[in-house]
Amino acid sequence: METYVTDESSGNAVLAIVDGFEGAPVVWWVNLGPRITGMSRLCGAWVLDAADSAPTLQTLTVSRMTLATASGWSLLNEHEIVCDEALNIEATRDAVLGIRDELQSAYEHAVATRKNGRALTPLRWPAMPGPLDVETAETSVGDPRAARALALARWFNDLCVAWEAVEEQRLSRSYLRSLGGPSARVLPVVLQAARPGLAA
Repeated sequence: METYVTDESSGNAVLAIVDGFEGAPVVWWVNLGPRITGMSRLCGAWVLDAADSAPTLQTLTVSRMTLATASGWSLLNEHEIVCDEALNIEATRDAVLGIRDELQSAYEHAVATRKNGRALTPLRWPAMPGPLDVETAETSVGDPRAARALALARWFNDLCVAWEAVEEQRLSRSYLRSLGGPSARVLPVVLQAARPGLAA
C-alpha cells in the first residue's frame, strides 16, 4: 500500500539512500523537508567498513524514509535491519507532475472563465528531472564507491528544486492558493511498505 506524505510532521524528512559497494554499505542522506537557507539538502554521506557496519547502518536508517538499490536492500536484509517506509521514486515524481498539471488546469480554467482571464500571466514551469533507474544511476564525481548513491541524492535535490519552483508559481497567484494552502508545501513524497521479505 502506498501513502502520501506531504509535510514534515508526518515523519522524519531525511531520506536515507542505501547502496552497497563490494559488500560495504554506502549511505547518503537527503533532506526532503523545508529548505534551510545556506544548507545543502545533501546532508550526510558514509561509506562503512563492511566488517563491522551493522550498528552504524542501523543508526543511519532507523525511523527514516529509505530508498535502496538491490545491493542496499541485500545489506539491510543481511544485517536484519527493518525499514518500515520505503520511498517510491517513480510515484513521488508522478505526484509532483500531477500537482503541476492540476495547477496548469486551474490556470487554463481561470483564463477561460474569468472576466479578464486572458490577461492572466501564464505559468512558467521548471524542468523536471527525468525518470531514474536506481540500479543504473551514477556520477563520475567524488568517491567511486558512492557514485550511485550520490547520483540518486542529486536527483532528489533536483526534484526538490523543481518542486519549490512549482510552489512559487502557485503562491504567486491568488486564484491558485486555495489549491494547497497559503504556505509553501514540502515535496509530496510517496511511501510504501518496505520491500517484501524485509519488513518486520
